[in-house]
Amino acid sequence: MLAVGATAPRFELPAFVDESYRQVALEEFLGEDVVVLAFIPGDFNPACDEQSCDLEELDLFTMQKDVTVLGISPDSVYSHRAFADTYDLTIPLLADTDHEVARQYDVEFVDDLGQRLVERAVVVIDHDGVVQYTWSTTDPDRRPDVEPVKDAIGETGGDDTAFACYRVGHAHYTEGRRAFTAAMESFNESEWMLAQGDFQQAREEFEAAEDQFDTAARFVDDPTVATVYEGAQTKTNALWQAAAWLAKSANQYSSGNGVAGRTLREDAERRLEAARDYRDPPDPDQWPPDVVDLRRDGDRGAAGDLLPGAESETAALDVDIDAEVEPEADAASTAGEAEPDERERTAGAAEQQPAGDEDIDDEELAAIHAEVEASNPGDDTDPADGSSGDRTADESPDRAER
Repeated sequence: MLAVGATAPRFELPAFVDESYRQVALEEFLGEDVVVLAFIPGDFNPACDEQSCDLEELDLFTMQKDVTVLGISPDSVYSHRAFADTYDLTIPLLADTDHEVARQYDVEFVDDLGQRLVERAVVVIDHDGVVQYTWSTTDPDRRPDVEPVKDAIGETGGDDTAFACYRVGHAHYTEGRRAFTAAMESFNESEWMLAQGDFQQAREEFEAAEDQFDTAARFVDDPTVATVYEGAQTKTNALWQAAAWLAKSANQYSSGNGVAGRTLREDAERRLEAARDYRDPPDPDQWPPDVVDLRRDGDRGAAGDLLPGAESETAALDVDIDAEVEPEADAASTAGEAEPDERERTAGAAEQQPAGDEDIDDEELAAIHAEVEASNPGDDTDPADGSSGDRTADESPDRAER
């Protein structure tokens, strides 16, 4: 069995994974995840029964962030498929049919009958490809104890691993900022489709950055930079959410739905406010950083920390969207239709305006008074309610003068 501290041998094997067959290499996961290799004597081995198998407990580690479990046995990928289906396994099952990888990891042995078999073994490999934990047995009925495996996974990491993840995250963050800045320029120019595409790219980059920053924060040992990693993760989380809202906002504006566009923009502004509470993640090429906490103390700074070249904290979003957008974005809903207040004023003016260009003479005015008095005998209603005869006569100032 390999010793702890040894470099894990690289390999590539055919595998059954995600309901399909393909080649799987250890190199795919190094630098990203802690890798757990689970060697077993074979599919449907003596440690399995009708209800469970020897890989079930290890399979649960796949639910843990940044952990990959690879099952390896001498059986074919077709046998692996039946094995996975029977026990509802989700981990990739690799076919080491000639025992090549088993020999590399020193888990092949010859039993009393002269058979060349594979031990049941567990190997935990860190992000740098270094073995951090090993366990093995030649007893085909014995299952591994998962608690030591769990502890080994939890202890795997360290400052070098954390910093490597942070560097990858910062590269994604830089690309996210570039895409976000381009998107805001298009958004402020009402170029909705360009803005939407760039916001979507920014969201993807910020999401990838957040994932790496989160991993760095969980693996770091040095408390003086732990808060830097945590602040970078918090800021980037707010930015990818803002980018997602703004992509949807641009989509609504492009469809002529200005009301929905404004609502989504307001949601984005709230996330940008949260992002501005934190400084930009420090450049990994200038390490260690000159701050131990990215959270701002009172002074939230300029938006330059968020968008290069912005003149104020709200410069990125203070374009007058209502003035720029509504004439075209709301055209479909307002064309040919006046606002309610405008319709009322228009209708009122039409009622007050006499038909034709002729003035009303005294006889006609007297006839109107008489008609009103006859229909409202003894009515002392306040003119404020619009029902008195006096208000009817005085509704048109021009009429009163004439």
